[in-house]
Amino acid sequence: MAGANPLFYWDSCLFLAWLGDEQRKPGEMDGVREIISRQKRREVRICTSALTIVEVLESKIPVGVGNAFAELLKRVNRISMDIKVAKIAHDIRDHYAQKGGTKLMTPDAIHLATAILNRADEFHTFDDLLLSLSGNVGGHRLKVCKPEARNPQLDLGPPSPPNSGPKTRS
Repeated sequence: MAGANPLFYWDSCLFLAWLGDEQRKPGEMDGVREIISRQKRREVRICTSALTIVEVLESKIPVGVGNAFAELLKRVNRISMDIKVAKIAHDIRDHYAQKGGTKLMTPDAIHLATAILNRADEFHTFDDLLLSLSGNVGGHRLKVCKPEARNPQLDLGPPSPPNSGPKTRS
């Protein structure tokens, strides 16, 4: 639909990177933070599979940031898996299994199928395997990329976590 805000599909790894304030290549986390800020201003829309709720484990994120995840998810369209998603995910996995070489895991295929069926403008991830599929995902057109900051920040020190002061679980 012309004029609508872009729809970005987020792979689970982006939520984990944001929640854990991962140290990544310069500019990568700027893209994550900027997309979240733009989403808060309703300039973009973010969607993800309900599977993300399963993949983001509280035991794997810093203590105290679970609430930040819950708050962000309230503003993200969480899409349930249905038979249409399952069929496309199956077809994508089978496509790569027949070609050999690329072994696509079931959760990744579900994420990709969900983005395709919901006509995401871009599929955002840090997963190198998924990034390599950009343009043609098992016969489906889909741009797979890292979230890009239009206005990257100058890194002058260590980044601050989503909630100040969390300590990582042991």
